[in-house]
Amino acid sequence: MHRHKMKYNITKHNLPHLLILLLLVLTLSSSATLKLPATAAAQLQSLDKQLSQKSNYDRQKESRIGALRKQLRRASSAEARYQLNIKLYNEYKSYQYDSAYVYSTQAIKLAQSLGNRDYVLESHCALTFCLLSAGLYKEAFDAIERESCAGTSQQCRVQYYNLMARLYYSNSDYVRSEPYLSNYINQGNVYSDSLMALVPRGSITWWYAKGQKEMRNRHYDQSIRSFRSLLACKGVDLHTQAIAYSCIGIEYLEKNDDMQSIYYVARSAECDLQSSTKETTALNLLGQLLMKHGGDVMRASAYVQHALDDANFYGARQRKIEVGEIQPVIEQYKYQVVAQQRNTMMVTTIVVCIMLLLLASALFYIFRQVKKLREARRTIVERNQLLEHTNAQLAEANAIKDEYIGKSFYSNAEYIAKLESLFKLVDHKIAARQYDDLRYSLKESTLKAERKNMYADFDSTFLTLFPDFVERFNALFEEKDRKHLPDDHSLTTEMRIFALIRLGITDSDRIARFLNYSVNTINTYKTKVKNKSTVSNDQFEQRIMEI
Repeated sequence: MHRHKMKYNITKHNLPHLLILLLLVLTLSSSATLKLPATAAAQLQSLDKQLSQKSNYDRQKESRIGALRKQLRRASSAEARYQLNIKLYNEYKSYQYDSAYVYSTQAIKLAQSLGNRDYVLESHCALTFCLLSAGLYKEAFDAIERESCAGTSQQCRVQYYNLMARLYYSNSDYVRSEPYLSNYINQGNVYSDSLMALVPRGSITWWYAKGQKEMRNRHYDQSIRSFRSLLACKGVDLHTQAIAYSCIGIEYLEKNDDMQSIYYVARSAECDLQSSTKETTALNLLGQLLMKHGGDVMRASAYVQHALDDANFYGARQRKIEVGEIQPVIEQYKYQVVAQQRNTMMVTTIVVCIMLLLLASALFYIFRQVKKLREARRTIVERNQLLEHTNAQLAEANAIKDEYIGKSFYSNAEYIAKLESLFKLVDHKIAARQYDDLRYSLKESTLKAERKNMYADFDSTFLTLFPDFVERFNALFEEKDRKHLPDDHSLTTEMRIFALIRLGITDSDRIARFLNYSVNTINTYKTKVKNKSTVSNDQFEQRIMEI
């Protein structure tokens, strides 16, 4: 079974139209992506996966070829060498032209030496297929024109009719002008009819010949049904599947259903990859279809590059020409896409920079506002703390005031009562002319006792207000310099000075009058106490106020 594909390429008369389509400026890089049906998109993904395995399939092919070559070197009979040359030709016929040509010509020599009519026709069909695949149509006709299938086996006649149908159909693709086009198609139809008459109806070969004939006569719907019937048969090899899928794809393309065409051509390309077929047009056609619809340019470029690699590997001149027509267009389109992407990136970069500047400005403004807010909060906190401190001082002052007012009322009442008793005593003594007794009653010790009582009242009241004063006062000194209260819990003179300071009386003159000392004595006491303290002199009174 040999492969046939209708030529569907970009020609000089429609190239300008495609260029206009390809050179459209993209507004966004994503807008260039072709929106494919789910089945076609999934098939392209499957094809991409198979492309990544291409080298594995080729290694398997080379492994089979290597094994056949070893057998050929060991073969001793002409019969065995002929069979191995034909097998090597079949491995190479769609894989590498030069090697296929060599093994087909060697097969011809062996067939002639054996005098086997089937072998002679089979080997000449092999050589003709090589020349046809390479685009050497005249040479292909020359190679087969002197051969006849008369007197050969049915298998050889099937091969011969199949080859001749393909040869005439391919020439119709090449000339593409009347009356030669119709003549070649009619000749191909004759051989297709002969082939269909020779094989069982409904067989793979029968459906293939029927589908080819219907396609060449532009009966696309019937041809598609025929090729689908072929694919439904059991035992269809990958190469034949590739041909059937390719023909269906081309027919959908002729019916202007490009999405279906993309799906079937991708299926064909996948079968080609799995069978290591290099003499193929599927990838090239698929790249053209994607480019035609402004699709994924990088994917289309990859497909065309693979097609060019296959054409160079196989050595088919016409395939190189076909790929060469589309590749410059794709490269120019890629340049346009890259330029558009660069421009888009530049615009995007500018927009991003502007947005970053705006963002930076906004962040700077927010930072300033946050800083102001923090300062305002800190000010509020400080003022709240100050207010709390002031309130605490006021509460303390109120407590001191309440305590001392109550105490002063009691002391004043007691003092007035004493004055009243004293006045009565003085009046009585004067009236009785008891001057010596009067003088004795007003002696100085009595005044000292009163002052002592006043200090005791002060100490008692102060310690009621500040019960931990003595403890915290002593904490400002080392152990050896700490003062301990007498049993009556009266303050020492030094403590009493700083107790007055704690009550807010910081004027040394007022303190001196209250304690009945001179100002110098008060200052001396203060300096002496501060010098013994573990706290610096400047901070001592502040620490006292914190008690």
